[in-house]
Amino acid sequence: MLDNLKLRSKIAPSRVLFGAHCTNFATDNLPNARHAAYYARRAIGGAGLIVMEEASVHHSDWPYEKAIRGYDEQIVARYRLVATAVQPHGTLLLAQLGHNGMQASGHVHKHVTFAASAIANPATMEMPKVMEATDIRDVIAGFGRAAEFAMQGGLDGVEINAGQNSLIRQFISGLTNFRPDEYGGTLENRLRFARDVIATVRVAVGPNAIVGLRLSCDEYAPWAGLQPNDGIEVARLLCESGEIDYLVVVTGSIYTPFATSPAMHTPAGNTLELAYAVRAAVQTVTDKVVVFGGDTVVNPAFANSIVAKGKLDGLDMTRALIADPDLVAKLRANQAEEIRPCIRCNQDCVVRSPLNQVVSCIHNPQAGHEGEFPDLLIVNQPRRVLVVGAGPGGLEVARVAAMRGHAVVVYEKAKVAGGAVTLAANAPNRPEMAGVISWRLNVLQRLNVPIELEVEVTPALIAKLKPDVVVLATGSRPRPSEIPGANMAHVVSVNDVLMGHTPGTNRVVIIDSEGYQTAINAAEYLAMQGRPVEIVTEDNFVAMQLGGLQELTPWYSRAAAQGVVFSPMTTVIAIEPNRVRVRPRFAPSDQERIIEDVDAVVLANYALPNDELYQALQSQPDIKLYRVGDAVAPRRVTHAILEGQRIGRII
Repeated sequence: MLDNLKLRSKIAPSRVLFGAHCTNFATDNLPNARHAAYYARRAIGGAGLIVMEEASVHHSDWPYEKAIRGYDEQIVARYRLVATAVQPHGTLLLAQLGHNGMQASGHVHKHVTFAASAIANPATMEMPKVMEATDIRDVIAGFGRAAEFAMQGGLDGVEINAGQNSLIRQFISGLTNFRPDEYGGTLENRLRFARDVIATVRVAVGPNAIVGLRLSCDEYAPWAGLQPNDGIEVARLLCESGEIDYLVVVTGSIYTPFATSPAMHTPAGNTLELAYAVRAAVQTVTDKVVVFGGDTVVNPAFANSIVAKGKLDGLDMTRALIADPDLVAKLRANQAEEIRPCIRCNQDCVVRSPLNQVVSCIHNPQAGHEGEFPDLLIVNQPRRVLVVGAGPGGLEVARVAAMRGHAVVVYEKAKVAGGAVTLAANAPNRPEMAGVISWRLNVLQRLNVPIELEVEVTPALIAKLKPDVVVLATGSRPRPSEIPGANMAHVVSVNDVLMGHTPGTNRVVIIDSEGYQTAINAAEYLAMQGRPVEIVTEDNFVAMQLGGLQELTPWYSRAAAQGVVFSPMTTVIAIEPNRVRVRPRFAPSDQERIIEDVDAVVLANYALPNDELYQALQSQPDIKLYRVGDAVAPRRVTHAILEGQRIGRII
């Protein structure tokens, strides 16, 4: 994985690919200095190839608000900006060229979207225009023009997107192509658009530039879509012309976006066998095409073993490099234990949504904020810093402050460090969450920062210790529920469940007010113990917040297999002994239903800050006081760590 890799006439310094992904950095829909800093940071860390955020090749394609306009000649200067930052480090830099077809949205720029056939976008229910011959020619020409701009911008080549969000895949697949003309019907005809694009791009970039192809080889839609055998054959046919230099094997389609960069619900490397088969098939027609596995492996040792055995030529490790841009450099320096692990949570790195949040990492707050977080400076006058609470925010403050030279000590009331994150890691399909805590504990151990457990910090203790700075990372406390009966003994919290404290042995009702991971953590934990579980929520559907994390469909599949009952749009009237009274949210009050034989009720409710100590210390002006994470306002892990980073830098 650390070896050089030859691609056409160029040499990549490693076999690790930092793949194209949405960043939402763009200004005027063009790359900028923020892109340059983001990509350069990964180049400094040893990435072999960097493929920039997808650039649309035609004005009909505007998939999200800050998408890159690859068809605009102004992009040439912006490519040069990024190339100047990246290429001095030896990393090869490519543009990804694509058209999202029916998976774009006319809501952004108020123009019709294009598609091979009349299939509505399942995300927006927009009906696209079926492309006419002139549309097809224009888009193919757009690929060529965008490729020319990339070369004029000084890049090393281009990657053609035929992956999950792509018009090319929509033409190839029988799932989305019902055309009666020369671009539809047989596989040969359905490949025509892809072949025309590849040929046009090769002419545009010339014989020495790199041309890559990101290809979905399994759409997980067996009723009509590309299945593994189809994907293997498509890869072989598209590579036999000699115009492609590398291939990235990915999976997923319009109905299975979660399959391209699967979250922790899916075993790491789940698509490797398919990638191996694709490589073997491609090698029957050419030995000049390098094959990368898609972004499903984040563990460096696992990745290195795959490449060392010759099963693949390299790996797309995009999420791992977002989590730790120095992954390759640390491996070269025999510092593998210092690599910040990607936990595959998809919480901050999957940002293609109407929220327009910039790409970052739950685990690495510097990602996407390279300009805000320069290298740490050692302080001239070290201070004594007391951190109260060993959750993710508190540990991040301690880590950053100690690295800057402060004398730091952490006090934690519980028996173990980690707070709610450690509990979340107890849930099925969530053990990787523990990496957020374990990595920080290992760093603090190397920095000789003491962590005192089972100590409740009081104003009196602080007065005795006399620290220069106090940082409160005291977490949250339960919000009192207004549901009648919520104070009964058999009503517990999600944290109680994950600690193994759920009353009874029979049915459990989970009342979910958040629509996020908390309720499903409890549901899966209990269902795997064989307990009947019903989730009740007033939301339109259960776990509404999971869509952006690519976890909604997998969760529904697991829940169905485990027999979890969903009751959306349902209001809880009262909790009573052994039963819960509910009714449809918008129905008259006389349409009541009773859930019988209930041994336990679990409240998945928004919390309140645990700020009692903060209120007590505010009246002491001689204490330099900060708060972080849930102690300010209960939110997600990413907010706690980001705030911890910021506070650690200003102490």
